[in-house]
Amino acid sequence: MILLSVVGCSSAVRSGQSTALSGIDLVQMTDDMAMKIAGSSEVQQAIAQHGPLKVVVLPVENRMRAEVLPRGAAEAFVGRVRTLLSKHSPGQYVWIMNRDAYYSLRKRELEGVELGPPPDEINPDYALTAVFSSLADENAKKRSSFYVCRYELSDLRDRTVLWTASYDVKKIAVKGFGD
Repeated sequence: MILLSVVGCSSAVRSGQSTALSGIDLVQMTDDMAMKIAGSSEVQQAIAQHGPLKVVVLPVENRMRAEVLPRGAAEAFVGRVRTLLSKHSPGQYVWIMNRDAYYSLRKRELEGVELGPPPDEINPDYALTAVFSSLADENAKKRSSFYVCRYELSDLRDRTVLWTASYDVKKIAVKGFGD
């Protein structure tokens, strides 16, 4: 009876089952998004017509129901896509530091260190953005979360979307006794 109580009080989160996005999701999602961007005929056509795409990467916009997506995690979900594209498609993209990151770095600048031209002199033509949304359901036996993580590569010159795709994730955690 005591053993049952100890085992039964383990929550779904403590026993390693969570409905939150994980590092595994980060790797699978960013691998998929980088492959889809690089393989997009529209993106390849834009590169053929205009040369390397000048892209600014923005942090993930969190539209999830109740989940907290810390800044570091938000940057990881788009930063890893950028890193994969830089590694596997060198020369096809020029990565432009976003304005907020530039000014933050500028504040920490050491005397004599040149950071390059001001942000108004280098303008990206494209923005890589991501919006994460979620739905959740919970009852006495389980909780589940469904995530839609939409990525877009938008042309900033005419406000059109050059490429978009989404990555859908469903997580289910079975509740234990005491949850």
